[in-house]
Amino acid sequence: MKNNNLLFVLCLIIFSISHMFAQGEVVKKIDQYISQVKKENNIPGVSVCIVKDDAIFYKKHFGLASIEHDVPLSEQSIFRVYSLTKTVISVAIFQLIEKGKLSLEDPISKYISGVPTSWKSLQIKYLLTHSSGLPDMRVFGSNKQLTEEKAKEKAFKEEFTFAKGDKYSYNQTNFWLLHRIIEKITNKKLEDFIRENQFEGEKDNVFFSSDSKLIIKNRVTSYFPFSTGKMIIDLPTIEGDYMYAANGLNITLNEFVKWDKRLRNNELLKESTKLKMWEEFPYQKSNKIFTYAWDKFFLNYHESYGFTGSLITAYRIFPKDNISVFILSNGLGEIYDIDDVVDHVANIVNGDIYNVQEPTFNTLHTIVLNQGFEKFKKKYFKIKNGSQSRELDLEDVVNSLGYTLLRSQKNKEALKMFTFNTEEYPNSANVYDSLGEIYLMQKQYDLAEENYKKAIALGGTNGNAKEMLEKIKAKK
Repeated sequence: MKNNNLLFVLCLIIFSISHMFAQGEVVKKIDQYISQVKKENNIPGVSVCIVKDDAIFYKKHFGLASIEHDVPLSEQSIFRVYSLTKTVISVAIFQLIEKGKLSLEDPISKYISGVPTSWKSLQIKYLLTHSSGLPDMRVFGSNKQLTEEKAKEKAFKEEFTFAKGDKYSYNQTNFWLLHRIIEKITNKKLEDFIRENQFEGEKDNVFFSSDSKLIIKNRVTSYFPFSTGKMIIDLPTIEGDYMYAANGLNITLNEFVKWDKRLRNNELLKESTKLKMWEEFPYQKSNKIFTYAWDKFFLNYHESYGFTGSLITAYRIFPKDNISVFILSNGLGEIYDIDDVVDHVANIVNGDIYNVQEPTFNTLHTIVLNQGFEKFKKKYFKIKNGSQSRELDLEDVVNSLGYTLLRSQKNKEALKMFTFNTEEYPNSANVYDSLGEIYLMQKQYDLAEENYKKAIALGGTNGNAKEMLEKIKAKK
């Protein structure tokens, strides 16, 4: 009996050592990967945390909170998370639903007076799912020149860009309205309601500010290359407290991790309410997979939910795997896909979690190069009709193939690819924008103009199609 106990203890020790060694290898891989991403994309500073099985599996700070003052990131660093704020706003809306204060079916006119007649029947659900078709305040300019009243006045004069519920079109106006609806129902400022009901009243490390240039103790400096092509301080965005619900949350990594724990443990929402929040919205003319302000991802049948902010912050929760990933950075020098970084980190932690998009792209790319376009189409339709197609964004795969062929100077094949994508996804503004781009490169201005106009008619591509039409007009 004693020998059996000794054997059990020895086995336990061996198992513990093996587990520690394995975890150490995973940590090392994450360190190497994040260091590589940071270097390749000229990221000033990034903090990463992984929660697994209700415990912090990994947490580390890389680089600087302030380049000019040589201040490293730390546990005290506060990040502006930009549009990642919207997940917190979604939770707030569903908290009010849970309390019987509002419904997804409620028209916005029930809470906001003075809206145009055409807006009055617009329901809450269309705001959360970016399917309202409303004009986007984002294109109106910064609050430095535009007050809330002026922004509202401009928005009220604009026409709907598409019928409500038809498709997903990212829109800041939606969350301006949600901001005012929350304040109307609760009779509290948005930031006070959020802190009291999601962050246990925390004020020092959780607050709202949509102006990155304000000097706030422990807040990281934001750096972006978009204005000049070189990394400078701040990103021009719609500012002011009326944009808090769209982009205003500021938070430390530790407070974000605490919030995630409350969410997973159903302290913020009941399990049934949370599942409702994560239900896919049935767009009428789009295959976009999106829930109520949360992206939904499939990684080899592993479901996850999350969102990003201004290309530099990301949060993702894998409920069934009991894994959460946080990536909070303060800028970039090169544009990259932060969701890809989340996918890769999750894969390092759990090898069964991986993005099937990449192998699909590689397979189709090899076929189109070596066997031609007809063989590509045959394989494409086989994949489209297969069991894993739901995990794929085939529109994005085909578009990426088009640009890859273009970069390889295979212009005829690229044109075929972009044209094929418009045939497969005729309700997508993006595919017409891409087709317009290749025609513009080939100086086929009439065809370029035709496709950019189609993109605009379908909701536009964040102003790019309109900008290209102006360039075509100048060239003509």
